[in-house]
Amino acid sequence: MFRKEQGGKRIGEGIKLPVLNGLGRTNRIDNWWSQPVAMGIGLNAALIYTFWRLFFYDAEISYALHGSTVMSPIFSPNVLEWDLFGLSSWDHPQWVNAAILVLWIPFGFRGTCYYMRRVYYRTFFASPTACWVDEPDINKAIGYRGERRMFLFNNLHRYFLYAAMIIILIKWWDVTHTMHFHSSAHDGYGFSIGTFVMGIEAFLLTMYVTSCHALRHLAGGMLDRWTSKISRVRGLIFGKISIANRSHGFWFWTSLTFVFLGDIWVLLVAEGRISDVVLLSI
Repeated sequence: MFRKEQGGKRIGEGIKLPVLNGLGRTNRIDNWWSQPVAMGIGLNAALIYTFWRLFFYDAEISYALHGSTVMSPIFSPNVLEWDLFGLSSWDHPQWVNAAILVLWIPFGFRGTCYYMRRVYYRTFFASPTACWVDEPDINKAIGYRGERRMFLFNNLHRYFLYAAMIIILIKWWDVTHTMHFHSSAHDGYGFSIGTFVMGIEAFLLTMYVTSCHALRHLAGGMLDRWTSKISRVRGLIFGKISIANRSHGFWFWTSLTFVFLGDIWVLLVAEGRISDVVLLSI
């Protein structure tokens, strides 16, 4: 049924739905292309910067401030400093760094994320580029065959979620390392600009992971009633995650952006281009 406007004219009457054939063909008159273009630029910039940082310029990954340590989000956690499994004494190849050993976890989590699937399906595969915008003929010929072949990897998302939770805990632990000063000028606990940089990055990553669709399902997605005491608790958690899940895309982009902003901050301070300062010490 059509809803009537003032004057008796019905909204939607006489509008022809866009069903033109051909990649990108549509009758839409809005800037439907702006979102996939922006997302494509953002993802490609992130991949290029990460590749450059991992393989061409991995020298400055942290800096010290009055005995505290501020670590780049890309290289956190720095597992090569751990005594676990003898990593700290490992005579590793020169091209190996902490990010190469750890980034498969956040990359795997983000790459299999339900929101991320929407992003790369639209941006890289044009399947579809946007609502009511036609897709390539090859997509129509192949058709949708589910999460199989190269997309079978997406089914590991839940397991990457478990690993990402461990990374979050270590991220917050790294934040505490920015808060302990032991020098002649500052001896005790406090915070610096670097503390805020790492703290914001850890917070945004926490919100992104805890608003995950998979975590929401684990909390209570398989239940059809909230009757027992345990199910009521799970229902409450399910509801809270559902609220955060509404902004999952926002947390995806802000957490991703701050990974690189945090790395640039650490890089500039480590190279002496800018300075970090202790804001409070007690």
